[in-house]
Amino acid sequence: MSVRVRFAPSPTGQLHIGGVRTALFNYLYARHTGGQFILRLEDTDVDRNVAGVEQAFVEALRWLGLTWDEGFDIGGPYGPYRCSERTSIYREHAQKLLESGMAYACFCLQEEAKADRPEEDADEDPGPGAGACAGACSSLHPAEALQRVRAGEPHAIRFRVPSGPPIVVQDIVRGEIVFAREDLRDFVILKRDGMPTYNFQVAVDDHLMAITHVIRGEEHLSNTPRQLLIYEAFGWQPPQFAHLPVVLDESRKKLSKRDPNVLPVSAYREQGYVPQALVNFLALLGWSPGGEDEIFSPEELCARFDLDRVGRAGAVFDVAKFRWMANQYFKSLDPKAAVRLIREQAAHLNYSFPPHVDDDWLERAVALVQDGLACAREFFTAARVWLEPGVTYDEEARALLATEGAARVVRAYLLACEEDPSWDEAANRARFQAVGRALGVKGRDLYMPVRAAVTGQTHGPDLQKSMALLPRETAMERMRRALALANAPEHQGR
Repeated sequence: MSVRVRFAPSPTGQLHIGGVRTALFNYLYARHTGGQFILRLEDTDVDRNVAGVEQAFVEALRWLGLTWDEGFDIGGPYGPYRCSERTSIYREHAQKLLESGMAYACFCLQEEAKADRPEEDADEDPGPGAGACAGACSSLHPAEALQRVRAGEPHAIRFRVPSGPPIVVQDIVRGEIVFAREDLRDFVILKRDGMPTYNFQVAVDDHLMAITHVIRGEEHLSNTPRQLLIYEAFGWQPPQFAHLPVVLDESRKKLSKRDPNVLPVSAYREQGYVPQALVNFLALLGWSPGGEDEIFSPEELCARFDLDRVGRAGAVFDVAKFRWMANQYFKSLDPKAAVRLIREQAAHLNYSFPPHVDDDWLERAVALVQDGLACAREFFTAARVWLEPGVTYDEEARALLATEGAARVVRAYLLACEEDPSWDEAANRARFQAVGRALGVKGRDLYMPVRAAVTGQTHGPDLQKSMALLPRETAMERMRRALALANAPEHQGR
């Protein structure tokens, strides 16, 4: 049978790194094996659902280049794929268990088990016996239970955990894991509002959607025995399980949604990261391709990915390593593609470029700073010296401009600009040559004072190209300001 895997997020918040890594591994395995990747929306926790999140899921996954073969937005032969539209299916299956005696009506007034979808940032597992029946509902005579149900008494439906041998999970990543049945208490499968609990819903859906491999985070491992009991009760063949290692922060603690160094997927998009950089980085969180290579195209990842190289140890989200990889991708962009991302950033930030900026200008500016950028948003800081009319002088520039030799070069260059209105890279270079001959200076003594006056720094990208990005009047005004700074009282006598 063809491999069928699924990513099944709950629309209770934004899509974060742990969830994206799970979606990616499912996608890569489906594409590697020639199978199908299904996108299911587990939206039965109605009180916690957040409006608009499901569309954000779709947009984020598409931005990353992950495509699916069936899903809640495109349909398919095993739909519906939105779990809130499948409630009659869950109730029908719960009724079958109730009629067979494998489940019973529970009338306890205690808070029901929430059964037990782990959150990405949960600190504790609720434990195998959480939410046990507080009364003796399991021993009620079926006729009495039926009478109370027909009378409209609020009730949940609870699965009756049968005695038997230990429950064995044969996990592709973690090997054989054994759970004692006596550690599992009867658990709710249908809540009083008629909605399924996670463990029941996911088992029913995975079976009916013919899922062959359940690839998910290791925080779900403790749920697996309950789901296997549902498969056993119906006589179904369970899927193969692969529980992925947890994603850790740099202090080797479980990554939290609230970690300020790790952003939701939407934020990476909003800041203008190259999506393939995030895909490449996340693919290596818990999976090893072998060898020394670290940069892989999506096609290469699909060709090489397999579950037998997924590790058990937690995978650290190294922010510096991600920024390095993001830089590798950004500096490899075609300049026109980089400009498109920068234009998108400007629109997102509601930023208006100065009048002298057009796409040709942006391409020339990008060429000077692209090697140092991890994302498009960083361009606005890297290019500030060309985008803003004023300039801030750092300490090294101030110290240089306070010397008479530097001030002499700046005065001569400013005078040459006033005499010749030409303003491009070639004209600027010719002016430097003329000033150097007139003053008898060259090299650093010629170029560094003008760089300090015009950019506020003594080091930076190619000076001729850098100056040509500035309007002539802006550059000249900066030189005048630098000379005024050199003549300020605090610089006298230096």
